[in-house]
Amino acid sequence: MWSVFIPADTEVADFLSAELWEMGTAGLIEEANGLRAFFGDSVDQTVVCAKFALSPDATRPETPFDHTRIAPLACDPILIGQRFYVAPSWITEPTPAGRFRLTIDATSAFGSGRHESTQMCMEVMEKHLKAGSLVVDIGCGSGILAAAATLLGAKTVISCDIHQDSASTAQTFLPTPVFVGSADGLRSRVAGLVLANLSVKVLDVIASDLQRIAEPGGLIVLSGFLRENPPKKFTPWEVWEKSGWQCWICRPQDIDATAEPGEPAPHTQQWWL
Repeated sequence: MWSVFIPADTEVADFLSAELWEMGTAGLIEEANGLRAFFGDSVDQTVVCAKFALSPDATRPETPFDHTRIAPLACDPILIGQRFYVAPSWITEPTPAGRFRLTIDATSAFGSGRHESTQMCMEVMEKHLKAGSLVVDIGCGSGILAAAATLLGAKTVISCDIHQDSASTAQTFLPTPVFVGSADGLRSRVAGLVLANLSVKVLDVIASDLQRIAEPGGLIVLSGFLRENPPKKFTPWEVWEKSGWQCWICRPQDIDATAEPGEPAPHTQQWWL
């Protein structure tokens, strides 16, 4: 784990936060005159430094990483959509009537339900998930979307993540199957609903597999990207947006599955670097 300090004034702090989440930050804290962003060792420091015109000297190792420093990301319970109540494990207040409770202690906004991308995916499932469907969650992280799909009546939910730590964490949280890998490890035409809350680069690389695993008439839910930088291989059937982040609902026929020359293999951990 390592961190980098990025000077910022209050007028650009929100924009910087969005950019950092898209680059895969594990969490953010505010420091005097800027933001400190934390990243896993798999994230290339030179890419992050180049993005914000920083010297590599601006980074520092974080060993051990103290997750309590970014606890403000996940302190208070939140309501998502019409059906969900998300709270950390230390909250004991009753679940509001008519809502499902999800107990999440993840420190990353993408895994805790605090990020707009996660929230839109959950709201889309409230509208579009058909009871009895088979749902696939690609890049499951904490497992929050898979858990939400189960509560909404999915018959089978299969989750995967290319990172062993994420898959192991999700497995402790989910009663449904989790494996280390990605969409290329799944059979064709099996999923009524495919969830892919990932970066733009990853979405475009795995476009053909997302198309392949969706059953005829199935839906592919994409999120994790900003309005200004959408995926290129998809045509949305329906678009949702929150604070500049978008969520697209696509059908298999809305995907361009043509591979680009030099595109990385979808099973590697280098998709998004």
